[in-house]
Amino acid sequence: MSLSPRGASAVRTGRPAKAWWVMLIGGILAWVSGQSWSVQRDAGEFFQIVMAFGTLAAMAFPAQLIAGRTGRPALLAIAGAIGITVPWFINLAVKHQGEGVLLPTTMVLIASLILTYVVARITRAAAVRWDET
Repeated sequence: MSLSPRGASAVRTGRPAKAWWVMLIGGILAWVSGQSWSVQRDAGEFFQIVMAFGTLAAMAFPAQLIAGRTGRPALLAIAGAIGITVPWFINLAVKHQGEGVLLPTTMVLIASLILTYVVARITRAAAVRWDET
C-alpha cells in the first residue's frame, strides 16, 4: 500500500477477506436489528423484515468499499445471506418446532442474496467511476 498525491493504493487493491467477514457479521446484525424492533413493540412481521433488510443493505455498502476493486459482489452476497439466513432459520425452527420453515427460510435466502448483490454491485460501480475522475 502506498500513499501518493494521486491517492492510496489500498482503494485499488482492497481487502476482500475482511469485507467478507464484515458482511457475515452484518448479516447477523441485520437479523438482530429486525428481532429487536419487533419483539418489544408489537410492530409485526413487515417492519421486522424492513429493519433486517435495511440493515443488511447498509452493511453491504461499506463491505464493498473495504473489498475494493478486487472484491466480488457475489461473494459478499453469499456472506450476507449466510449471516442473516442461519439465525433466521434457527429462530423459525425453534418457534415452529421445525414445521413449515423451509419456504420462509428460502425466501429470506433469495431476497438477501439479491439485495446484497445489487447494493454491492452499485457500490462497486460507483467506486470505480469515482476513482476514475
